[in-house]
Amino acid sequence: MPMHAIEIILTRTVRGVELKAARQISGMPMASSHDGKSIAVLVSARDEERAIRKVWNRLQDSLPIDVLCTLFPGPDGMLRMSIPFAPEVKRRIRGWARASGKSTEEFLSQAIKEALARDRSTETARQECALTFLLHSCAWLDSQLSDTDRIAVSRLPRPLENLVRRVSTSGTRVLFTDSTGPIAALISERELRELEDTLAIAECEQRKAGSSSFTPHDEAVQERSANDGAQEDGDQCGPG
Repeated sequence: MPMHAIEIILTRTVRGVELKAARQISGMPMASSHDGKSIAVLVSARDEERAIRKVWNRLQDSLPIDVLCTLFPGPDGMLRMSIPFAPEVKRRIRGWARASGKSTEEFLSQAIKEALARDRSTETARQECALTFLLHSCAWLDSQLSDTDRIAVSRLPRPLENLVRRVSTSGTRVLFTDSTGPIAALISERELRELEDTLAIAECEQRKAGSSSFTPHDEAVQERSANDGAQEDGDQCGPG
């Protein structure tokens, strides 16, 4: 008789003594997932439906079973699921199936397919709406930016605003890449000023290469700021 692999999705974690007892009661080889929330069982049965029924019969009183599902697709390429229903729910489903002229299995299968189609349609519409909002809310970024442009973070879409604020407070650097590698970076204002200070000192040291004079860090930064504000050429780093 063929063996069928059935996955048991549990309502809670099962480990240790409880799992060992289930193995002894069922007489089936089984293995638990690393988190103890699902179990794979090997069942000897003529077909998948009988295998699922055997799992229910042997383990429904021993394990907190939520859903049973075949691990591998059947000959028709479909997975089989078994979901427990309360007696009243079963009665209603059978009534709806009879009213539609279908078997209970056919009715449930069609209902699930329609629900999945509605879910995919809703998700697609949600993504299109989010993309449209993003494009419209950031349309102003198409205009050319100057070196002194300041952009209010409140004008950014919420996910991007959250990213900018997180970078600002944590000091983490975010790199943007394409197929060639990193092409841009998002850094905090604090880190930007530190980099500018380092650059100012390096420029002063380069201009005074070969000289024995020394320019303190504070003076180098002040002179860099003065040069940027006055736009004057030929300024010296300190007394020659």
